Amino acid sequence: MRLNRLLAGAAVLGLLSGTAACGMQSIEPKIQLRDALRAFGDQSSGALRLSLPSSEDDVRAFIAAADEATGGEDVPDDVLSTLLSSSLILGFDEGEDAEDPADDGVRTVFEIGDLDAAEFRGVGEELFLRADVDGLVDQFPDMAADVESFREGIESGAGIPEPLLEPAKALLAGDWVSLDGKALIEQIETLSGTSTAEDEAKLQEELQELAGKAVQEAVVSVERKGEDDDLGDHLVVTLNLRKGYAAVREDLPGVLAEQDPAALEQLPPVEEVPDKDVAVSVWVDDDELKRVELDAAQFLDEPAGHLVLRADVLDAEPVTAPSDSVPVDVMALFEGAMSAAPPGTEEIDAYTIATWIDMDLATVASEAGDESSVAYLPEVLPWYEGTTPDLVIAAVGPLVQVSTGGVVVCLTPSPDGFGEQVADGPC
Repeated sequence: MRLNRLLAGAAVLGLLSGTAACGMQSIEPKIQLRDALRAFGDQSSGALRLSLPSSEDDVRAFIAAADEATGGEDVPDDVLSTLLSSSLILGFDEGEDAEDPADDGVRTVFEIGDLDAAEFRGVGEELFLRADVDGLVDQFPDMAADVESFREGIESGAGIPEPLLEPAKALLAGDWVSLDGKALIEQIETLSGTSTAEDEAKLQEELQELAGKAVQEAVVSVERKGEDDDLGDHLVVTLNLRKGYAAVREDLPGVLAEQDPAALEQLPPVEEVPDKDVAVSVWVDDDELKRVELDAAQFLDEPAGHLVLRADVLDAEPVTAPSDSVPVDVMALFEGAMSAAPPGTEEIDAYTIATWIDMDLATVASEAGDESSVAYLPEVLPWYEGTTPDLVIAAVGPLVQVSTGGVVVCLTPSPDGFGEQVADGPC
């Protein structure tokens, strides 16, 4: 699947892509919007910056209205401040040959204020990652002890497999590390027993198509509301929620059935979706898309405050593979994760392992369209080989008994996998 189609299928562009296909009322603004969207979609490379430009007071008012029980007081000041100062850059590049995915690239940058906290790139089948660990410690002082413990583990070589020492050092230093994406996906698919790459690509394509269909039917109007010296014409797209949902309600079960059968039970009937209009703001300058904004407060029964979701279109730039990355041995990475606890942590206990098993049973059962039960334990057992030296996991009737470190617990598998029913002692 071409990268520009994947990016266009994301929430913001998926929301807007259907607008150009709607009826021809208010023709001039719609043509202007259509041309801008086409121009962006036809680019061989592009980027968006996603951010939350609302004030802290506005967001707290929004949270209070959305959750009257807490009034928004559960969000600490420093957490909210960090969130509102953060942004996410999403970029794509089709490379020299737009028809050949081998040189396609994607890029994600996580920003906190002026700090480029972390960056991910995918070029062809190679994955690249770097993080400003020192900058993150300055931003989040609570990380300092864990980072120092990890650093000491690297220096001593304790608890870290030899093949992972050099990449670990590089990551701490803020340098690039790389992984073989194909080998990584194969390992994930082997452990999960599912074809994640093909399933995810298919799901994204289907959801993109449904998003376009929903918006096409939901559009009420497109109007020009003014002009900005830097951003150009301000266009407001009005959408009706019920009309958009009605357009795809019959198609959703077919898409979700194989991915998340439990989600089907949560799909409301069309008449329960509010017959409500919401507005999306779009700025276009000389047929170029500049900015998209949506205020989530519109979705509240009684709008209050603001929670504005913004996407700014950035100048396109090539996404290339770093020349100096340190490769990560994928097999060593998985073997290390399965056989050893992170540096500075104590050995995993029986209770913790039981809660993990409960979640895994629920996940595997859900993928099979079934209820969680001990019947799926044989599929889960290989994931726990070597977790602790003396680990024993066994089915006892409908229950799961876990023993390690001289402690035995008994798990009753739960429908949601939250591990609420773990009792001390044997089953």
